[in-house]
Amino acid sequence: MTSYRVRRRAFLAGLGGAVGLSTLLSKLEAAAEGEKPPPRFLLLFWPAGTIPYLFLPQGEGRGYTSSPILQPFEDAGLRNDMTVLYGLRDSRKAIDSGGSEGGVVLRTTCADIPGTRANGGESDDAVAGGPSIDQILSKRVPELSARDVGPVNAIGDARVDSQETSAQCLSYSYETRSVQSARTGEPLTEHVPLMPEKSPSRLYSQVFSGFMPGDAGKDRELHNALQLRKSVLDYSLGELKRLRALAPASERVRIDAHAEAIRKIEVQLSAQLEMPSRSCDLPPPPDVSLVARSGSSFDYSDPTAPDDESQALAELGRLHLGVIQAAFQCDVTRVATFQWTTSVDHVAFKGLYPGEPETAYRNHPLSHRVSGVKVTSPPVRAEEQAVHQFLANVQTWYNQRTAEALTAFKAARDIFGGSLLDHTIVPFVTDTANLSHARSPLPALLFGGSALGMQGGQFANYAASTRPFADVWLTVAQAYLRRADVNTALQDEVFVQQHGDSASPLPGLWVPT
Repeated sequence: MTSYRVRRRAFLAGLGGAVGLSTLLSKLEAAAEGEKPPPRFLLLFWPAGTIPYLFLPQGEGRGYTSSPILQPFEDAGLRNDMTVLYGLRDSRKAIDSGGSEGGVVLRTTCADIPGTRANGGESDDAVAGGPSIDQILSKRVPELSARDVGPVNAIGDARVDSQETSAQCLSYSYETRSVQSARTGEPLTEHVPLMPEKSPSRLYSQVFSGFMPGDAGKDRELHNALQLRKSVLDYSLGELKRLRALAPASERVRIDAHAEAIRKIEVQLSAQLEMPSRSCDLPPPPDVSLVARSGSSFDYSDPTAPDDESQALAELGRLHLGVIQAAFQCDVTRVATFQWTTSVDHVAFKGLYPGEPETAYRNHPLSHRVSGVKVTSPPVRAEEQAVHQFLANVQTWYNQRTAEALTAFKAARDIFGGSLLDHTIVPFVTDTANLSHARSPLPALLFGGSALGMQGGQFANYAASTRPFADVWLTVAQAYLRRADVNTALQDEVFVQQHGDSASPLPGLWVPT
C-alpha cells in the first residue's frame, strides 16, 4: 500500500514540484481569484463640429442641464458615464491643410501637420506629423497591446470631396514614408495612414478569422478550469485533515488556518461555477453586400439628394460597432476606432430640415451656405436658423445612434465578467469647432472607463482658457498608465515634445484606482 508520505509527495509534484504548503496556497488563491477585466480603448468620430448655442449645457460641473443635442445620452441613462468637454483648442501648425481635412489629423495626433499630399485631387489633404492616440496607447500600455489582433479601424461612409485620405482616416502609424507635397512637389514625410475598413463583413473576418467563440469553447474551458481548481482544493483539504492527525499539537493552529483559507476559496469557486456562463457569443456574420459608400463628390452647389441615406448609415454603424463590441467581449482585440463618416460628410438626411419632411439634404455641403454666420447665438434670418437647426438635428442623430451602441456596451459583459463600458474609455471627437471650419473652441465627449478611474457625470467648459486638445489625450493616458506624471511617461512622443509645458491632464476627470 502506498504510504501517506509518498502519496503527498506525488500530489505536490503533480502540482509543479515539492513546494511549501503556504506557497501552494498563495498560488491557489491567485488562480481562484481569476483575471480582472482588461482595459480597452474605442475612439469615435462625428463630422463638422457643432452649433455652440444649441450644444452647450446650462451650468457646469455635475449639476449641469443637458442641451437637446446631448439629450440622447441622458435618455439612454449614460449621463454618469459621460463627460462633456468644450473650449479646447488646436495649438499646432497645419500647413496648407483644409479645415476639415487637417482637423481630423490634428484631433487624433495633436502633432504639427507638415504639409499636404499630392493626391490627384484637391491640395488640402493633410499628412500626419506623428502617430495617432490609438497607436500610442497600443504601444505604451501592455494591457492594450497583448492581443493576437492589433487595433482595428472602421468607417460608416467614406465619401470625400476630392481624393482626400485625411478626411477618412483616424489612425496613423509610428512608421513613416515619403510622399509628394501638393504645394512644392518635393518629398514630404508622413506617418502612414491606417485606413479604416468599409465593410462590416470584412471587419468581421479580420477580427474573428480562426476564432472559436466562447459559447462552445471558452465557456466550457473556463468551467473545466474552475472545476479542476475546486478538485485540487478538495484534495488539499483532505491532505490537511490527514496531516493534522499526524502533526504535533503545536502545528494544528497553522494547519487549521490553512484549511479555513482553502474553504473560503472553495466558496468563491463554487459561486463562479454556479454563475451563468460568461458569453462572448459572436453576432451573425454581416451581409457582404453592405459596404460604406466611397469616392469623390462635388455636390456643394446643390446640397439636396434624391434619397435618404441615413438608414443605410445607421445599419453600417450598428454592424461595425457590433463587431467591435464582440471583439472586445471575446478579448480578441482591445483597441479600435470608428468614424461615422468622413470629416466632409456627404450623407443625405431626410426629414431633418425644418418644414421640409420629404427633402433629403447632405450635411457638410449644406453647412457651407452659412459658414460665415456666427454660431454663438441664433441668427436673424429664418433660412440661416433653419440650416443651423438641420445641422443640430444631424448631430443629434449621430448622438442617438452612438447612445444606442454605448448602451449595448454598458450592458455587455466580457469573458472576465466585467462591463465593457466600465473598462473602456470612449472619446467621441470631431474635426472642427463649428460649421465655419474654425479649429477652436472644440467640443468633445468622453464615455466609460469608470473602472479605470474616469470620473463621468460632469461638464467642463474651457472656453476662457487656452488648454490644447492634447490635454484630453494626456487625461486618457493617465487612466491606462495609472500614473499622474503622464507627461514624463510619454516624453518621447511627438505631441508631448511639441506641446512642452503647455499641455497637461485636465483636472478632476481621473482619479487613481
